[in-house]
Amino acid sequence: MTSHIQWLEDFLQAESVLTLATSDACGPWSAPVLYAADFGNDKPDLYFLSSPSSRHIRNLNDYTGSSASIYSGYQGDWKAIRGVQMYGLISKVTSNISQVESVYFKKFPEIAKIINHPASQQDRDIGRAFEKSAYYCFSLTYARSTDNSGNFASRHEWEF
Repeated sequence: MTSHIQWLEDFLQAESVLTLATSDACGPWSAPVLYAADFGNDKPDLYFLSSPSSRHIRNLNDYTGSSASIYSGYQGDWKAIRGVQMYGLISKVTSNISQVESVYFKKFPEIAKIINHPASQQDRDIGRAFEKSAYYCFSLTYARSTDNSGNFASRHEWEF
């Protein structure tokens, strides 16, 4: 793996929030989702849980393509801006669900705890919402990084 693709893998593993961009007849829409990255097929797949009735999932009825971005939290230093802009296809996970759950809950054990061992009524309510959700996969076809830590606006691109 080249150092640049390793940068992408390390970045995707380190971050947690993917902002999806979709559109429908009412216009564009964005939605943040928690994701877990898997490089098992020599390309990044980003798994997330979402309600089938959410707007960003309903928008996939006409077209499964989506753009997305992930950026590290800004801490007042423009030289620390790092992120990835992506394009890919979103699909509902219908096979190997236990493998996807393993990847997802390894990254987010606190969510597994809420679902499996709720400690409060709020946890039980959240757990019920997750039971109605499904796993989806954002399969990258293109990604472009931004990393100001080395050179201003340093970029790398990948096609998968």
